[in-house]
Amino acid sequence: MGDPGNRPAGAAVHISSPIQCLPGIGPIMASRLREMGIARVEDLLFHLPARYQDRRKLWKVRDLRPGVEAAVLGEIVQIHRQSGRREQWLAILREDSATFQVRLFHPAPGMRQKWMPGRRVWCFGEIRAFRGGLEMVHPEWQSPEDGGFQVPEHLTPFYPSRDGIHQNQWRRWIARALQLLPELEDPLQAFLPPGWPPLGRAVLSLHQRDHDLADGRDPFRERLALEELLTHHLALRRERARMRRVRVLPLLADGHLWRALQEQLPFRVTAAQQRVIDEIVQDFSRPYPMRRLVQGDVGSGKTLVALAVLLHVLESGAQVAVMAPTEILASQLARRLQEWLDPLGISAAVLSGNLGRQERQAILGGLREGTVTAVCGTQALFQEGVEFANLALVIIDEQHRFGVEQRRRLLVKARVPHLLVMTATPIPRTLAMTLHADLDVSVIDELPPGRQPVETVVLPDSRREALLERLHRRLASGHQVYWVCPLIEEQELLQLRAAEASFAELQEAFPEYRVGLVHGRQPAALKAAVMEEFRAGSLHLLVATTVIEVGVDVPNASLMVIEHSERLGLAQLHQLRGRVGRGAVRSTCVLLYRPPLSSRARERLQVMRESTDGFVIARKDLEMRGPGEFLGIRQSGERQMRVADSLGDENLLELLPGLADCMESEGEGAGSVLLRRWLGDSAEYAEIG
Repeated sequence: MGDPGNRPAGAAVHISSPIQCLPGIGPIMASRLREMGIARVEDLLFHLPARYQDRRKLWKVRDLRPGVEAAVLGEIVQIHRQSGRREQWLAILREDSATFQVRLFHPAPGMRQKWMPGRRVWCFGEIRAFRGGLEMVHPEWQSPEDGGFQVPEHLTPFYPSRDGIHQNQWRRWIARALQLLPELEDPLQAFLPPGWPPLGRAVLSLHQRDHDLADGRDPFRERLALEELLTHHLALRRERARMRRVRVLPLLADGHLWRALQEQLPFRVTAAQQRVIDEIVQDFSRPYPMRRLVQGDVGSGKTLVALAVLLHVLESGAQVAVMAPTEILASQLARRLQEWLDPLGISAAVLSGNLGRQERQAILGGLREGTVTAVCGTQALFQEGVEFANLALVIIDEQHRFGVEQRRRLLVKARVPHLLVMTATPIPRTLAMTLHADLDVSVIDELPPGRQPVETVVLPDSRREALLERLHRRLASGHQVYWVCPLIEEQELLQLRAAEASFAELQEAFPEYRVGLVHGRQPAALKAAVMEEFRAGSLHLLVATTVIEVGVDVPNASLMVIEHSERLGLAQLHQLRGRVGRGAVRSTCVLLYRPPLSSRARERLQVMRESTDGFVIARKDLEMRGPGEFLGIRQSGERQMRVADSLGDENLLELLPGLADCMESEGEGAGSVLLRRWLGDSAEYAEIG
């Protein structure tokens, strides 16, 4: 982007111009705006207000009362300037015969000529009671004597911002962008049913509202939401079509390894597991790469499905990489796979960050030469220096824990690998349509026989002594126990202290049993060692932070206590609860909370007590937390919607396929306008899968 200082005087600004072309936006400010996804003038039009204030009414001073936000046009009758460490002015304003006080902190030098007795000012702010009268503290103000002043005609917008960017700047920049609305392309309008407003009118109405529709349906916001949802749908359809044009050799195998493994298993594969395996094997017979999402509730047997698929690929002579979100889970996943692979004479390597140099070099050499055919790992799988001889399948476990860039970097390790992503957090159908429309979806909708439902008990912290007695009985019966200390207000040190305090308390309460502690600040090797002791049964009680949220499998653990359960979301509570109930004994999850509970926390705990169905819980989690936080989208780096709400705009999703067909019938031009507008530089992520 060019420096505006080098532009010719009077250079024309267009809707597609770089943001720096607007007055007052230099290189530093432009960099800040780009971090917010605003690179072109057009992007300002789609940076929508978060809320509005009605400043159109001019209040009479006699009608003012404490607590209201009001606009007043009055005459300055007196100013008292107080100097010192914190300079402030106290001004008395009169409207008709009534007066009130305005308090200004650190007044700017330019105000000295405008704030003088006899001049009029327009002020807006909150009214407070002060010494028997009324006061407005540091209001927004304008001088009617200045050119261009007018009482607002519309609701005043407040825009999402960041430090160093003030609301007046947003309003000034967006007002300039709105002057360019005639240049805004609107290829979608021609395909919409009657009654939908044109894009330009919708944009203008959202920035210059005449009345607040916060509590009702907003056709102007829906118009933008529809276009944004359609854009994501088009991007994923293009990716799906692109992948179907890529040609790969089928992965052929007769399935003898899978049959041999089934003969060794002490249980039967469920019909749902076999159906999903058959769907994936069918994908391997096609001449284009597989892109498939496997959803399965906690304990539904996704790992066994992954193993069956892995065996098919190995039998065909290719390599498989399995990626997990943490080293603990990668090591445990490799261990579980190895237990099943040992009778078949097959090895699975683990590539993690804490390997010794010699061991790491041996695995890297084996991957490069093709002698290591199955490998599990974390981010270490896509570090520089990791090369594969014939990588044909990438399996991503707990896929929502990975960011887009992480997945992309792994996928480029192979020219066109097949991709299988798995999650134990079920995604409602409508959200899957939005986030994963380029993936085929399989659902393991059946739990293995013999799995006991987990009883969920909700207890106040005041019942802690009775709970410890219950723990003692469970430990005495030979079973193991989890004690989980969740993240506290996103502060790792507080989380660590809570875990250590509980660890000390439980050691004192149960001196005859071994108590272990695992948390995020421990070295990876120590965490793995503690988890292995617990898995092997030499530790009876494990105090842990939420590092044990997913993937940990200890069948003998039949009781879990979650402290401060009111702080956690439904999806995380469900994942944690899934660590118990993995054996034949009936298990219990105790949700310990500290009163008083908010209404939202009470509702979450009630949902957990009433349901063990992951899809029901996922739906409620989406309703309560909103799509921006569901499945850790915001944390993992997935594409976010600027306007649309995947749940609230569910009624719009059924329109997408037909509209996409119409736009694609016009060629790629119309769709490309939308892709550039809504995805910009992130459009490349549509090619990830």
